[in-house]
Amino acid sequence: MRRTTVGFLTVIAVALAGCGSTKTFANLPRPPTPIDLTVYINDARVSVSPNSVGAGPVNFIVTNQSSKTQTLAIENPTTGRPVANTGPINPQGTAQVTVDFKPGDYSVATGPSGQTDAQLAQPTAIHPAALHIGRERPNADNVLLQP
Repeated sequence: MRRTTVGFLTVIAVALAGCGSTKTFANLPRPPTPIDLTVYINDARVSVSPNSVGAGPVNFIVTNQSSKTQTLAIENPTTGRPVANTGPINPQGTAQVTVDFKPGDYSVATGPSGQTDAQLAQPTAIHPAALHIGRERPNADNVLLQP
């Protein structure tokens, strides 16, 4: 009886060990750790600090210190299309926007402000800021306490 039990348990253990999945897991590296850039808008210009970073996720923290409500657009000058934009930011207000950048040069500018079509058709007098995105930052595989 003992031999049969031991033999039976051995067969079950071998069978369970062979039930592993044959599916392979693609262990992709994590993206780079997001970095924060500050954007300051006043009545004359848009300022970005720092103005040169590596490619990867970037969090923009925007403050509107101008006298009017402003919207912010991050544009790729080669395509002329916005990569991201914020909604209206009230004077003395803040906003946040996150962008996953590829290498290249970008423009950070305000959009037309106003409530009527005539006001929205007028170009803004606020000078845009230039943002240079370099080669991709290292991945975050060895960074502790990151999600």
